[in-house]
Amino acid sequence: MTNVALILITDPQRSLECHAGLPLLKRTVLTAQKGGIEEFIIVAPKNSEEALRTVLSEDTRIFSPICWYRQESDDIPNRLREVSSEYIMIIKAETAFDADVITRMRRQGDDDTAAHIAVRNGPGEAGRYTLKLDGNIVVDCNVPDASHLRAGLILARPGALKDAKITRVSNEHKGLDGIVKGLLGAGTVKAVDVTGEPCMEITSQETLRESENKLLGNLGLATDSPFSTHISRKLSSRVSALLVRFPITPNQVTILSLLVGLVACWSYLQGVYLYSVIGVLLLYASIILDLADGEVARLKFMSSKYGGLLDSLCDSTVFAGIVLCAALAIHRDANTPHIVTVGAIAAVVIFSSSNLYFYLHSTKEHQVDDLPSSTMRWVANEDNFFLSLLVFTVLNMLSWYIYMVTVGASVYLLMLVWESTTTVSSGEEAR
Repeated sequence: MTNVALILITDPQRSLECHAGLPLLKRTVLTAQKGGIEEFIIVAPKNSEEALRTVLSEDTRIFSPICWYRQESDDIPNRLREVSSEYIMIIKAETAFDADVITRMRRQGDDDTAAHIAVRNGPGEAGRYTLKLDGNIVVDCNVPDASHLRAGLILARPGALKDAKITRVSNEHKGLDGIVKGLLGAGTVKAVDVTGEPCMEITSQETLRESENKLLGNLGLATDSPFSTHISRKLSSRVSALLVRFPITPNQVTILSLLVGLVACWSYLQGVYLYSVIGVLLLYASIILDLADGEVARLKFMSSKYGGLLDSLCDSTVFAGIVLCAALAIHRDANTPHIVTVGAIAAVVIFSSSNLYFYLHSTKEHQVDDLPSSTMRWVANEDNFFLSLLVFTVLNMLSWYIYMVTVGASVYLLMLVWESTTTVSSGEEAR
């Protein structure tokens, strides 16, 4: 299994540049760690090692051990001989990629191939960083007529790296160029196509922006509804791109979402048509911030169960509050006490079902899509809650909406209760 990564810093200044809220080197280490790398060997120029060390020091998110070597050191081949990994992941520090790419690359090391290189479609600039392929075999590098670009990641056998004389080429050839040439002479080198994935070397401000855009466009979740995928995520990713540039935590974004949602509740409580329209728009702003808190967490590698619980509690409070405030406003204007009872029931059911779903989601080992209630969840999500509320608000038919939500949420809660009892029963049988 590949659990060691060798990171080559070829451009210290670019390694320190901000990439979606984090220095590029820190993002490289955190992403590789998320992809399964357990140990790092970082090779840096002598005159920049201190600044680079400072970027990674005292960051509790980085728990994997890091060994630092200077490019001028002759100890690197000896260190590689000590590595127990069958393969070593080589990463150019000035590379942006997704953790799934690392996971996929690590799975390639299952044959006698000397190395696997991540490649992207497209010609390089005057042949720079290009690879020429014969099928999936790399046959040459840095040639003008090549049709693929190197993507900054190499999975190589330690023996092949020894033959490639890694210390010398990292000093003389700036980056992976010399290593690739050495590996081509050490055995078969295969290409791993990552064209459709966020994986590329950062060589200019243009490629930095292109990489950030790809990263921001890849923040959605498998559970997103079509409305969220095509509309809400496009808005929330812009908000996240702004938020990550400030020292703000995902939980702070969650609290901000809650505050905006509470203002939306207050707007519905006024019982005035214009205020209700403003309220539904504020609710959507709260939803966008709710999406952004998860995106900021993923961008900053700050996801946690506590953050998920806080998010669930805040979301359910806002949704339950909207229904209850609308019911109170209708009762005040039309003197219909029963609507308050129905609204209160809906609020309790919405709050309970939302947090019960979070509990089931966070405790089950399998994915949400495995839940029998996942089909109902596709209907009972925040996007449909908002869209239906928008329609009934504009039509000034909120009382009908309250009845509809009460029935739908109650059915959903019963399905979740059944699911939770099934889970408990299965656990007892397993014992």
